[in-house]
Amino acid sequence: MRFAVIGLGKFGSHVARTLYEKGHEVVGIDAGKDKVQDLRDHTTQAIVADCTDPETLKALGIDDCDAVVVSLGERMDASILVTLYLKEMGIKKIVAKAVSEDHGKILGLIGATEVVHPERNTALRVANALGTRSILEYLPIGVGFSLVEIAAPKAFRGKTLGELDIRKRYRTLVVAVKRGGDLDLAPGASYAVADGDILVLIGNDQDLDAVTRLAE
Repeated sequence: MRFAVIGLGKFGSHVARTLYEKGHEVVGIDAGKDKVQDLRDHTTQAIVADCTDPETLKALGIDDCDAVVVSLGERMDASILVTLYLKEMGIKKIVAKAVSEDHGKILGLIGATEVVHPERNTALRVANALGTRSILEYLPIGVGFSLVEIAAPKAFRGKTLGELDIRKRYRTLVVAVKRGGDLDLAPGASYAVADGDILVLIGNDQDLDAVTRLAE
């Protein structure tokens, strides 16, 4: 697949590097020469350009990309303009980084197909992990829904998932269980929970909170 990343700050450069390492074609673009130079060996092509100029943006030849990522730091006006220009160019998938809720709403209104809030999501992840000792990992996946990893509560140990009936009793779904270095995806009802197991759960935040309290 072919991607373009506009803005090679911390977020943009990580996205570009990761996509490139996965074998995709990646065009990295930034107005700063140093940032572009740092990414030359980690992208298919690294270009110095000011994408707030619509003619320059069109000349970059990114109209055939599968997706374009817009990550222009705190430059809200620039990210809004670039997102608008990309929409006008007919780019089907535009992923734009937002620095605030209002910024995100504007990006969505003018054409971003996906808006990401990396700082907010990281803050939520850290706060939830710190605020609840039983949570080992936390990932918001939508409004009011999350994926969490918790140490199996004592009340669960020695019982099968069928006996626990977590989905019905707690309205959360066990999507995987980690045991040592092994990962059991979508474990069946006969899976017996043991001491040291890590449960990977998905569900409504309120329902997940009820389960995580059992593990404290």
